[in-house]
Amino acid sequence: MPAVPPPGCADLCWFDIRPIRPGPADLAELDQAERAKAAAFAFAADRHRYQAAHVLLRRVLSGYVGVPPAELVVLRVPCPQCGGPDGRPALPGAGSPHFSLAHSGDAVLVAIAGQPVGVDVEQEPQGCMCSMTSAMHPSDAAAMAALPEPERHEAIIRWWVRAEAVLKCTGEGIAHGLDCFPVISGPAGALVHGCSVDSVTAPPGYRAAIALAGDTGITRLTVRAAWDDRTWPVITTGSPSH
Repeated sequence: MPAVPPPGCADLCWFDIRPIRPGPADLAELDQAERAKAAAFAFAADRHRYQAAHVLLRRVLSGYVGVPPAELVVLRVPCPQCGGPDGRPALPGAGSPHFSLAHSGDAVLVAIAGQPVGVDVEQEPQGCMCSMTSAMHPSDAAAMAALPEPERHEAIIRWWVRAEAVLKCTGEGIAHGLDCFPVISGPAGALVHGCSVDSVTAPPGYRAAIALAGDTGITRLTVRAAWDDRTWPVITTGSPSH
């Protein structure tokens, strides 16, 4: 089994879900709540993305903890803002790895760390994104207003993935807003809402970011499954996750 990364480090697994078609045996690895959520999607593409992403997540986690994917129990830490039940997902037990899942388009990204972690991936939007400045902290919005195009477009995308990664790391989620803290207007290397944040090299057409809780910084990101591997991992108890 791969070791849980030390402080300031994370393992990343990229997956291209286009060749992945989960069958009945694969979907049996999901729990009741995941199956119910998948069934609620109106569009087949959204259902496929969700099912593939969550089966992949369970198989990656299985490789770290030595528990079959179907037997993993995924809990929710209470939201630190409101105490609601939709906070950061977690595995029970002291010493369990922290994890984060992101998916957009055909891309799935899983991060594993020894401290709370959040990742986000987004397909690069083609249209104007200037309206998103209304959702930003005032200092970020002011920084955007000072930029010419296309630098402003690039900066907004960078803000977007970093803000979501931070909120997934803290467990607050975007429902509480993105304007409570500055993301990209502070000093280089400064903590963002209590998190160390950095960009992640993403497949063509995508942008991604990672956040780790605390001031450890981000010293090493290890890619354990690359985008162009195009593999559908078959995880058995105690085997590596790639």
